[in-house]
Amino acid sequence: MKLRYVTAALLGAGLCLPVAVAGTTQPAPVIIDLDGQFAHGDIITARDAKSDDVLLGCGTRHYDFGGGGTFETGFCQARVDGGDTVTCFTQSPFLLDRMKNLNDTSYIRFSWDDDGTGNLTCNYVGFSTQSFYQDKHTMGNQTGKDR
Repeated sequence: MKLRYVTAALLGAGLCLPVAVAGTTQPAPVIIDLDGQFAHGDIITARDAKSDDVLLGCGTRHYDFGGGGTFETGFCQARVDGGDTVTCFTQSPFLLDRMKNLNDTSYIRFSWDDDGTGNLTCNYVGFSTQSFYQDKHTMGNQTGKDR
């Protein structure tokens, strides 16, 4: 009998608690692994970092020289606060096509080959656009030390 009252009390108390937490966030700060030759993070977390030095992104450039002469190149770059910076480049149509899928709230992971002279060639680009990478509270509204 006592067990039923305890169970009923616990169930009743549970009705006062929220069933689920909405708006989950999962920040992914910018990380550069020079030994592993990869970098990753999400754009919102990079943008809202306490330091203005932190950055992450990829882009493409398209040139039309007229007379049918065109050129397309792409790059990915990352920089961590007070530390490493990396930028790799590619002319691979496959990777360039993937770089066009970048979103302003995307998680990005990229890797590179180093030719030994400091020229880094991108060999992998991956994106994931998920609601939990976007901080619904700050959304890039703060700058510098106010973050």
